[in-house]
Amino acid sequence: MAERLDADEIRDRLPDGWQYVDDEITRQYEFDDYLAGVAFASEVGEIAEEEFHHPTITIRYKEVEVAFTTHDAGGVTEQDLDLAAEVDAIR
Repeated sequence: MAERLDADEIRDRLPDGWQYVDDEITRQYEFDDYLAGVAFASEVGEIAEEEFHHPTITIRYKEVEVAFTTHDAGGVTEQDLDLAAEVDAIR
């Protein structure tokens, strides 16, 4: 099982644009239209499936929110931070 990081470790290593709230990291991505957001969410889903680590993805009209946490560890782990950076790379 992955080891939970403490709040200071998370804040020190959190990618730009991400927030740490309530034992998860989240980021909102803006899009010009709904279908662009849906396509992005699909790409995030493919990355998540490859890593077998699935975020919560919320699709709104021109916004997609991605949230990572490691439930087994009870909070944010190294894998969450790594995947956050991977998601940023496709945007």
